[in-house]
Amino acid sequence: MIDFVTATLGSPSGDHSSGPVSRRILMLSPDCHVIDRRILQEARSLAREGYRVAVLSGFECSEEEHYTEQGVEVHRYQYDWDDERIKGVRTRIRNERLRLAFHRLFMAFARRCLEFNSFETFILSKAKQFRADIVHVHDLPFLRIAARLAAAWDAPLVFDAHEIYYVHHSIPRGRRKRLIRDERRFAKRASLFITVNDAIAEFFCRMHGNLNYLVLMNCADGCRDPDRAACRAELRRMARLAEGDRIVLYQGWIASERNLDTLVRSAAGFPSDAYLVVIGYGEHQKDLERIAEEEGIGDRVRFLGRIEPDRIMSLTRGADLGVIPYQPVDLNHELCSPNKFFEFVQAGVPVVAHDLVFFRNMKAQYGVVETADLSNPSRMTAAIVGLLEDAERLAEMRDACERAAGPLSWETESRKLVRAYRALLA
Repeated sequence: MIDFVTATLGSPSGDHSSGPVSRRILMLSPDCHVIDRRILQEARSLAREGYRVAVLSGFECSEEEHYTEQGVEVHRYQYDWDDERIKGVRTRIRNERLRLAFHRLFMAFARRCLEFNSFETFILSKAKQFRADIVHVHDLPFLRIAARLAAAWDAPLVFDAHEIYYVHHSIPRGRRKRLIRDERRFAKRASLFITVNDAIAEFFCRMHGNLNYLVLMNCADGCRDPDRAACRAELRRMARLAEGDRIVLYQGWIASERNLDTLVRSAAGFPSDAYLVVIGYGEHQKDLERIAEEEGIGDRVRFLGRIEPDRIMSLTRGADLGVIPYQPVDLNHELCSPNKFFEFVQAGVPVVAHDLVFFRNMKAQYGVVETADLSNPSRMTAAIVGLLEDAERLAEMRDACERAAGPLSWETESRKLVRAYRALLA
């Protein structure tokens, strides 16, 4: 059994042993490329309260790594696509063809018949080294593993659903069925269910009955650079634009289901001094670059690529308008409340978004977003240009962002999380 922090990484920075909370929290997440901002914010907020937090995120990384960041242990692993349960048996089979056949048969058997397949067994073996007082699982894929750990350690289980996981079209049918079974079986066992907005919370309660739930929005920390002029200058320098040029900004993952092809095509109708700037990365960028060239607007769309998270907010602050063009292609998109919306608000940048449930609520409550039909290029152009050309409306929305920055901040949300944890361990 590995003791939190001291066994692998040395003593924690700061002595919390005499504080009101020195309990250990294990967070599990399937994120293998970049750890979601929400996970790190939750972990850091709890660490600041004196909890000892270990985050195990990413079991298919290019290399194993272990480090401490702002009081949070982070452990990332490299899965070798093998199974510890059969390594000893396999080495005793001398015939190579028989050895390979045995390996394939066992892996198929584990996937279909055993409680945990080979990958899950690997995750469980790593997680068992971090015995905790609370097991906090982010998203559905590791819920079954977290439930096993919580039961073995007699610890509360926290299920943090960032989305309705199994509605993704890319998930194979057999895996989708297993995920749905897992959710039906284990969601009710959670001492605390956390999700990102009211609409998704209502969906889960309809599916599983009355859950002890907490809505914890994907709010961002405040913008550290209040100098808007400097932020505008830096964003325009990176995009190779003039000081007076106006910027419509998209930032986030560049994926085909996010309606970005429509957004790129809409730039053809922008005023001569307005440009679409895209911050982010993804395979779909190549398609978007091709569309821009075919439409003859290659110069109107600027791709900045991946930007380090600690620079995103200040660059965002340099934009004139943020755009979130998601369409209701599935239930997750229909009910979404994206990270980038809260980053726009904290940066003081008005937003135009497709007319989805969450954005309608934010428009009515805070006035920071304008909703419109963004389903085709002409309508998207009309919505964006309509706001760009209405200086008075943009100024009102910027003021609304400044007013909403307090209630829609991570500082506000983190207090809710801390109170919920204290109640769990009361």
